[in-house]
Amino acid sequence: MLKRKYSSLAWVLAVALLLAGTSAPAWALYEKGSVEGAMNSAAAYLLKLEKNGGILSYWSYIALAASGKDLNTTQAGRACENLLAAAKQSGDMNYYTVLVLAVLANGGDPYNYLGENIIKQIQDAQLPSGKFADNVKSGGEQLLNAHIWAILALQAAGAEIKDKEKALGWLAARQHADGSFYWYAEDQKTSDVDSTGMALMALGALGEDMTSPVVQKAVAYLEKAQKENGCFESWGAENAESCSTVIEGLVAVGLDPLTGSFNKTKGDVLAALLGFQLADGSFEHIAGTGGNEIATTQALMALGAISSGRPFYERLKLQPAATSYKARFVVGKKTYAIFSDQGKRNETMDAAPFIENGRTYVPLRYLAYALDVPAESIFWDQKNSIAKLVKNGRTITLTVGQKTGYIDGNPRDTGVAPILKEGRVYLPARFVAEAFGYKVNWDAVSQTVSIITGS
Repeated sequence: MLKRKYSSLAWVLAVALLLAGTSAPAWALYEKGSVEGAMNSAAAYLLKLEKNGGILSYWSYIALAASGKDLNTTQAGRACENLLAAAKQSGDMNYYTVLVLAVLANGGDPYNYLGENIIKQIQDAQLPSGKFADNVKSGGEQLLNAHIWAILALQAAGAEIKDKEKALGWLAARQHADGSFYWYAEDQKTSDVDSTGMALMALGALGEDMTSPVVQKAVAYLEKAQKENGCFESWGAENAESCSTVIEGLVAVGLDPLTGSFNKTKGDVLAALLGFQLADGSFEHIAGTGGNEIATTQALMALGAISSGRPFYERLKLQPAATSYKARFVVGKKTYAIFSDQGKRNETMDAAPFIENGRTYVPLRYLAYALDVPAESIFWDQKNSIAKLVKNGRTITLTVGQKTGYIDGNPRDTGVAPILKEGRVYLPARFVAEAFGYKVNWDAVSQTVSIITGS
């Protein structure tokens, strides 16, 4: 885990700045768990941005999912549909590769998304040189980023790169004498921090590490490019995105971006990145320019890399596949999602889940339906206020107002008691789901209960 304790430093800086009569930078306000606090704040900002302004960028949904956020209540699905339409119309490789990542983020299958095998289309676009074409229809070998994102998309999806050695060889041949890379592949003179960070991500995805001369040269270039305050710049300005891309690239090849020669005399790249975060959780592109969705998205991805020790494409790979979800309920909403081998479908309830005393309650009948309890196996004893669910030989018995439930006749502490509210029975979602062998995740930001198959 590439974590560093900033709590004491943050506290000292916050106090010092307050005594000096100035406002503390956003990152100094995190007394503990600075990285996780910054991530949660950035994610909350993006979710609020969508709520107030509509569909986010594709990368925002990718960043949220890679940070462990549930996209069930977002418009990620619509974003993916729009991106597929744009990809099919233009043939742009970058659209196809981002679509793979966005579909994975949304719990979908890029091997069969709305009837399209996106993975195969990317694989088939690898040219004899090893380069993934700029355009799946018309080819092209000018764009470094098209090649890089194709590699990362295939890696995230667990897909084969048909000619891996040539893909690596083509990328390595575009490295400049100073160790840098540039987005326009034919330019062998212009050095670019962002392109170099992205190239390191692809090199890591191809299995390269610090034993690779290509990686060593790229890392040496970034060491020289870093400012004494830990920051990085692109196009003549220190900015959040350059810091984020370097963090992801270094983590991808197995390096800790906060230690060694990357820990400069006046700070490291994490301190520099957090210096761009504002009080509302957003990140600025350049200091003083205000919150920016792209900067916030990339910062969220980089903070996730610091926290987990994995680049974003590896974290996407670890997201549960759509078929591993069983159901999702959202507090306050009268629709819930059911997942199966046939995909996702939404069902309607006549009552919504709610939170009471810190616990989430779901209507009895719909929770049972979501867990595949047959209608004839859902029993309600109105006289004694007892609910009984039977599935595959297992019987769950719960009584309204009592914190003791029964699994096959054996008493269990439910933690909370079932509730009778407005003529409907509500059950504690976690106890019932886990009693039937499911795992339950709770996302406090989106207030979503996700029921997942397996342990």
